[in-house]
Amino acid sequence: MLMKKLKAFLLLLPLSWASLLAQQLGANFNHNPEIIDFDLLEIAEVEWVRATPRIIDYLNGKLQLEDDPGLAKIVEAGERGYQVAFGFRWDFKMHKMRIPTPGSAEEKALFDLEYRILEIVGPHVDLFKLGNEPNLETHREDQQPDESGVIPLVRFTERQLTHVVEKYYANHPELKRPDVYVGSFPRLFMEEEQKNPGVIGMMELVENDSRIAGLAIHLHISRMSQIEDSFEFARKYVTEKPFIIPEFSLHRLYLEKIEEPIAINKAGRDFLKKYGHPGWWKMYDWYTHANSNRVLPQELADLFSTRNWYPDHYLRSYFEAYKKYGVFLATYPLLQQSCPRIMTPDSPCWFLNPILMQITLEKQPDGTPGRNPLVFEDYISI
Repeated sequence: MLMKKLKAFLLLLPLSWASLLAQQLGANFNHNPEIIDFDLLEIAEVEWVRATPRIIDYLNGKLQLEDDPGLAKIVEAGERGYQVAFGFRWDFKMHKMRIPTPGSAEEKALFDLEYRILEIVGPHVDLFKLGNEPNLETHREDQQPDESGVIPLVRFTERQLTHVVEKYYANHPELKRPDVYVGSFPRLFMEEEQKNPGVIGMMELVENDSRIAGLAIHLHISRMSQIEDSFEFARKYVTEKPFIIPEFSLHRLYLEKIEEPIAINKAGRDFLKKYGHPGWWKMYDWYTHANSNRVLPQELADLFSTRNWYPDHYLRSYFEAYKKYGVFLATYPLLQQSCPRIMTPDSPCWFLNPILMQITLEKQPDGTPGRNPLVFEDYISI
């Protein structure tokens, strides 16, 4: 209750004040809210949880609204007193779907589904997010102006707000309408996205629509300068409203270095000798070893101490930027979700991010997942 009162107070402050006071860090579960573990959330010492279920999975029958474990966990989180940041994730591109036209049967089916989901989770949502990486998960054609000059992505987002979110809370006056954030744009440091009409149009929607509290940004980067580059671009269009950061990581950096030989330097050669690993191993070979066999946290820490490209205490660097640019809330993964046992040069590296590594690291003496030595202490102390 104290956190809810603090949040309400902060949103009344000028941005320059709020950016000094409102730094909050939560736990992100992406599209898998069913893995929320309340015992492990106590280890994380957070007030916020964030999830964005794949909505079309309910539409095509892969998931069922009735007795869905993911939605049930979101409801339970709210009942337990956690602040819930909830969003709709469409994945139009993955499903080979174009954004439906206004008033069509296809649009009605999507909006009806969203409304039914809100009937389940709506009473427990404290922050609502429209969209998840729409510049990646929407066809490029729907991010361009049509023959009438309208950008389908922008129009669809505004219509979701009007015909689903506003409608639901108008029909439930007993509930406090949560703040609505739009976007969750990754890659804003890239020229391609800075020239994307869909990205610019969505930011202009955030700036000009008084019903929208602020902008959501994802910061998956390969160099630390890309944090500031992203914020500087966003502030050209969203001048005063606050930002939230539902996702952030060094994932792009890890992908760039996945084929680097560990023995590229003396520290790497000493590491391989210390742990008895082959001298020809590359980074992805060690990842295969760790994800298949579990290692002690110290071995993971020792490996990254040999990499001259790795930014120590990078969570702290992120949060310094968050203070500067008016970020209200950031969420970071608690548990490993994507964690391939066999890694190749083309494998994702999301498994390196979470603060608890239930697959890669040996368990703690109490049976809980191993603490990620790259981020755990900084996460707890922020």
